[in-house]
Amino acid sequence: MEVVVVVTGVWWCLQVCGRQCFVVVNVVVVVLNLYMGLVLNVVVQSPRGPSQPLITITKAAPDNTTAAGVGAMVPAALGVSDASGNFTLHAFVWAAQAWQEVTAGAEVCLATHTSVDWLHWVAHHAATWTGPMSVAVFASGREYAVAAAMVAYLRRCVEGVEARVTFHLVHPQAYPPEPAAAPLPVLPCGETKAVNAILVAAVGLSDQVHLRYPQNLLRNLAWRTCHTPYTLNVDVDMLTPPHMYTRLRGFLYGRAVCGRCAWVVPVYEVHSEVSELPAEKMDLLMLVVTGKARRFHIEIYKKNQGNSHLEEWEVSIKAGGSSSAPYAVLYNVTAYEEYWEPVVVVARGAPGFDERFIGYGFTRNSQINRIRYQMFKKELHARLSLPQPPPLSRSTLKRSAALVVVSGRKPRRAVSVKGVRGNHVRIDGKEDGGGVKYV
Repeated sequence: MEVVVVVTGVWWCLQVCGRQCFVVVNVVVVVLNLYMGLVLNVVVQSPRGPSQPLITITKAAPDNTTAAGVGAMVPAALGVSDASGNFTLHAFVWAAQAWQEVTAGAEVCLATHTSVDWLHWVAHHAATWTGPMSVAVFASGREYAVAAAMVAYLRRCVEGVEARVTFHLVHPQAYPPEPAAAPLPVLPCGETKAVNAILVAAVGLSDQVHLRYPQNLLRNLAWRTCHTPYTLNVDVDMLTPPHMYTRLRGFLYGRAVCGRCAWVVPVYEVHSEVSELPAEKMDLLMLVVTGKARRFHIEIYKKNQGNSHLEEWEVSIKAGGSSSAPYAVLYNVTAYEEYWEPVVVVARGAPGFDERFIGYGFTRNSQINRIRYQMFKKELHARLSLPQPPPLSRSTLKRSAALVVVSGRKPRRAVSVKGVRGNHVRIDGKEDGGGVKYV
């Protein structure tokens, strides 16, 4: 109708007034169009009632976590499946409050992994490692309740954990996170190991299915979430000495990131009689002389650390040095020996661990094999050492017994791997020391 009126008016103006009237009519039409467009915009944008957004955006939890509290559950559907399809990964379930800040200025991050009954070791690391720390936790079914409660305890009671330590979760796809049958007690701050044991007992894991522990999958998850140029990847009971982060950062600071370098960290076992772990190289060597410390696995399997040539490291004239002095390279490891499993500091782009290895024992060497194939340069630190804690007993099988038992007892369950080439190792997986076969 409006179009008909306008056209009729234009024809009438041309007949009566001529071209001058036609110009005037056009101006009037333009003004009317502008006015009507303005009115329509105001009507459309004006609220007709309480505004309801299409998507509700929820603010992050105040403690910067995915699971906001002990009782919160992590949905299995929000995880990422591993390559085998047997495990689900959840990164940053309990993220450190200052994670962005501590990783932004850090040269190196400490990556580790644990089962729920060994989470108390995180307190020892937080006391000596002052940089960012990434922890991958393996929890099956109700074990998740222990993990959530123990992480909450560590963040509340152990200095540095809440700000600098980030926890991730891995669980079997067949056993997603489950709540505890009853609310867990909120325990006062005390002896961390005892608290861990109380929480395990409170949940009641005796009827849980004992599953093989995916060591390398956990190692890779903790490493890949570090977001620093370099990473030191250790087992949770391999304790770092005081000032290690500061000295290692001083060693790495300013040097170009070396994607083809791997710096070897000496690892030693310390006797249970030693109440205080050595802070300096000379302290460690005194324990070696008195028979209270020894090279890692030297009594169980010499080749484990044999290629590190720790006999040269022990007699080096660079044994001294203040706790604030940066580390230095003592010598290069130019040859490779089979079955060598060093603990190394590597750059972000280095090869990872072979995740096809499931279980305990002889899994760390999968990374050093890949490093060897890429012809990495391996160097040994002059002062750096990583002592093992005293031997402990375990009620559930979630770790390699060889890593924690000085007497040399074999692992109760061996590694299971199918179709692995390069390592040429197959273990039959029998209970109580299944035999190793090389093919």
